[in-house]
Amino acid sequence: MYARSGSAYAQLTDEKLITLVTMNQQLAFTTLMHRYERLVASVVQRYLSDPEAVKEVVQDTFLRAYRALPDFQGKSKFSTWLYKIAISAAISRMRTRRYAAWQPIEEAMEYHSYDQTDHALHFEKQDTYFHLKNAMRRLDQHDAIALELFYLREQSLEEIVQLTGWTTSKTKSRLCRARTKLREVLSEA
Repeated sequence: MYARSGSAYAQLTDEKLITLVTMNQQLAFTTLMHRYERLVASVVQRYLSDPEAVKEVVQDTFLRAYRALPDFQGKSKFSTWLYKIAISAAISRMRTRRYAAWQPIEEAMEYHSYDQTDHALHFEKQDTYFHLKNAMRRLDQHDAIALELFYLREQSLEEIVQLTGWTTSKTKSRLCRARTKLREVLSEA
């Protein structure tokens, strides 16, 4: 459905799409939404457990991003900027609706491709991620977020600082502590 109507836009960079959106090209924003929908949903699911609430906050995130896009200055990657909006929207929803159930990391396999011809490797990775997912559920919410952003989302320290609002030293400290705790949890298993 989507790929056919926006195939020309799908090849464009985020920066070019943003420029087109500011020129009232709606399909360009639809392309950005499609490109980042899974990322935004995974962020929101860390904070909210109700699937309907997740859908609403994902929509709210894109609405906020659309309204704020003229102010986007490109000082960070668009995905980082959008990630921060998603976190803000999810936290706002938690505060207003008291959705305090945090959902730990989803199957990280969604974010990593694998060679379909090597099924043994696929199952080994799946098993590893299953154990990692279970171990991360036992960590503090902020520790799990720090690990996920740094290792699974491959965000830099600077990007994590922008996303979370933590200081650089607090981010480094949290990552160090989270790695130690994760190591302890995994050794218990």
